[in-house]
Amino acid sequence: MIYRELAGGRVSLLGYGCMRFPTKDGRIDEERAGALLRRAYEAGVNYFDTAYNYHDMQSEPFVGKFFENLPRESFYLATKFPCWKPETIEDAKEIFEFQRKNLRTECIDYYLLHALGGERWEKMKNLGIIPLLEEYQREGKIGKLGFSFHDTYEKFEEILRARKWDFCQIQFNYMDMFEQAGERGLKLAEELGVDVIVMEPVKGGMLATLPDEVAAPLRALLPEASPASWALRFVEGYENVKLILSGMSAMEQLEENLATLDAPNPLCDAEADALLEAAELLGARTNNACTACR
Repeated sequence: MIYRELAGGRVSLLGYGCMRFPTKDGRIDEERAGALLRRAYEAGVNYFDTAYNYHDMQSEPFVGKFFENLPRESFYLATKFPCWKPETIEDAKEIFEFQRKNLRTECIDYYLLHALGGERWEKMKNLGIIPLLEEYQREGKIGKLGFSFHDTYEKFEEILRARKWDFCQIQFNYMDMFEQAGERGLKLAEELGVDVIVMEPVKGGMLATLPDEVAAPLRALLPEASPASWALRFVEGYENVKLILSGMSAMEQLEENLATLDAPNPLCDAEADALLEAAELLGARTNNACTACR
């Protein structure tokens, strides 16, 4: 497993996103999901990312229960503050304590403001959420403080420059290099000394299965390599990306990702050219992007 330094912590480059666990009858299939977490943990994955609302609020308590009896120093827990929910500072305090109880931990290692954009950022400032979380950080209830982001580059720059963040989390993949924060945001974060976590490296699964004509340039170089491995290796090549999140819902996905990030293997020049060709072919097949989220 590759490890990198994320805001002072030594984290596995592959992080486990806990929003797409296998389900059964509308709830997390705890047996299958537990097997996935166990395999990831035993393989060296040590960063597990959940949120208040994942799996209809089932993810946090499930993750907390799974890790309760494992050595606390052997893993990092990350969760996110639901910026849309509180109306008062007292609401925010109750939400935070609810999350700590869910995760069965005194300290949330990496805590994020969830899905920030311009409107939610203004709400967080108006409610005084940032000073509250800074107080929790001083008290040791939060390890590192950051935010995840979905909005324009301009809003990303505004938020990133507003204070000294420990880290940030952005959507980034070879098809979204110029959407939202994008590559410009990744470079800005590096200039400002803010470590980056990447989510959606496989674009919600879209880049895990490619049409034959799109995959052809990739197969010409590496016939056995999966499309998902190309997507992960693309993101791996950015030094300021300290962790790549993947929401793995099946054991074969987990095993493939573990194999891909078992040792450093960023794209060489010829592979980068092939991926660019594949991206252009895929882009030509996409007529219209969603107005809201692109």
